[in-house]
Amino acid sequence: MKIETLVTRLLFAGLALSLVFIYFSQERLFSFMTKGDNALGFERYFRIASTILVIAAAFITLFFVKKKYAFSIYFAYGILLVYLILNFLISGGDILNPTDIMNTKGFGVWLCFGLIFVSYDEYRYTLFKRFLFMAIIVIALLSCYNFFEFGAGLYRGQALSKYRVYAVNYVWVAPYVFLILKGNKKLAWLRIFALFMGLILALITQTRSFILIYFMVLIFDYFHTKKKTPYLVAFSVFMVLAVYFITNMDIISRSLDLLINRGVNDTRTGQLSLFFNQLNIIEIIPGKGFFASYKFGNTELYFLDNQWLYLLWWGGLIPVTAYFYLTAIIPFKMFITSNISYETRVECFIMLLWVLGLAGLAIYTTMNFDFFFLVISIIQGRVLYKYSLLKND
Repeated sequence: MKIETLVTRLLFAGLALSLVFIYFSQERLFSFMTKGDNALGFERYFRIASTILVIAAAFITLFFVKKKYAFSIYFAYGILLVYLILNFLISGGDILNPTDIMNTKGFGVWLCFGLIFVSYDEYRYTLFKRFLFMAIIVIALLSCYNFFEFGAGLYRGQALSKYRVYAVNYVWVAPYVFLILKGNKKLAWLRIFALFMGLILALITQTRSFILIYFMVLIFDYFHTKKKTPYLVAFSVFMVLAVYFITNMDIISRSLDLLINRGVNDTRTGQLSLFFNQLNIIEIIPGKGFFASYKFGNTELYFLDNQWLYLLWWGGLIPVTAYFYLTAIIPFKMFITSNISYETRVECFIMLLWVLGLAGLAIYTTMNFDFFFLVISIIQGRVLYKYSLLKND
């Protein structure tokens, strides 16, 4: 079997298992929020198998397929991974404990990030796009099942318990599908469906940041549309239908009311204020390590909404700089390049949204083992590969 074929099979087997795990992850969240039960059952094997498969695909590619990417990309990834492994070991993480390794402060996530190196193959990336078209439908069907069985909930906590995992994964897949299908007449229905379902999930979960992301996607799409008058007409029809659904379906109307009430509440400033008051600038240069925490009253907090600050806080200056170079600097340089294709511009735009999402724009967005992070890493790898091609020309 050729290396390319092996990598492709490992990759899509891992992605498929990760997609399946979305259902179990959502049900686990529901169990935790209603019963306090957060235990993993047999579904843990889906997560373990998925992780092993995608890491294998990433590192087979990394070691056996050389010179596809610019040296700066290999160097940035290498120093990021090595530094975080050392940070993990020095700060007391247990190398024999899979739970520690797979923690958001472990280095397992960054092994999965090696998926940036699988995106150079044209055939594999075409399959990946088709896989995302299927993933959109699968997540939508799971959401619709909950919608008819459970409704939207009487308050936000109930909505999140049944839709949060679906909404978070959807918001990082739907924009790409919506934009990349532009001009595809056969799949125009899927393009509209992806955006519509994303907005419904954002509304049900009363998530302001997700609605803002979809709005930014529409702005991008508008400016990349030649005939703007038909676009405005189509958008107006879409809005009329959206208003109809909102005003005529009680559960969606209730979600909108709760979302408006949330819109005037600042939920981030207090956390950041407490964090900065306890921040030691000297300590974050090397990173505080695996057991980094700060106090919220009498409670020890180990997380932070802003993922750039979070990585800087526990990981240190070197990893956050390397990741920022790969995730923000290169995609931005590509985005402002005049002679790139529409597809490349879409991929760069998705990465810029991801940068903003990690900065706190998109709640529940983290670097982890979830399906959406694997998807973003592959899209990012495509941008890095095209950057390498431009640099070599």
